[in-house]
Amino acid sequence: MGASLSGAGAFELFRLKWGWILALGIALIILGFVALGDTFAVTFVSVILLGWLLIGSAIVHAVHLLRHTEVRSFWSIVTIILDVIAGVFLIVEPALGALTLTLVLAAFFLVSGVMRIINVLSAHAANKFWPMLNGIVSLLLGLLRWVHWPWSGLWFIGLAIGIELIFRGWTWVMLALMLRGRPPRPAMSRQPA
Repeated sequence: MGASLSGAGAFELFRLKWGWILALGIALIILGFVALGDTFAVTFVSVILLGWLLIGSAIVHAVHLLRHTEVRSFWSIVTIILDVIAGVFLIVEPALGALTLTLVLAAFFLVSGVMRIINVLSAHAANKFWPMLNGIVSLLLGLLRWVHWPWSGLWFIGLAIGIELIFRGWTWVMLALMLRGRPPRPAMSRQPA
């Protein structure tokens, strides 16, 4: 007997646990609205958490290099040093870290929006509306971040996290409702040949 579930077996397990999935979705939606209530605090907490993650990553990388001497290189050591410096910077100066990260996000949105628009215009696809809209929205988000920087750096990351939590929670809620409404599958019986 294998320990792995088949696709139908996993689906039935999720269908039976639809209440827990619904509770997870509702909790994420509530957390999203809480995050939207204080985007400054969420921004600072997320920047500090990112700093600690970078330091943790540097420690794991250093332990790996000490245990496996054959993979040591100059660039690996530089990466560890940069991770530690960036992590300490984000922990010690979360406001400046948030401003820097928001500026990087603005540049990312600008470049990805322009590239998506160019890609849509050069492609010969039949439906160009949604990809073009996606590119325009990314471009506008980048421009808005750029125009309102540095003030947007103090709240934008928290706003993005709050919105993401709400949409992710809504996705879980819809999945739970879909699972609840689906009737159980009857067990397949083998017919004699």
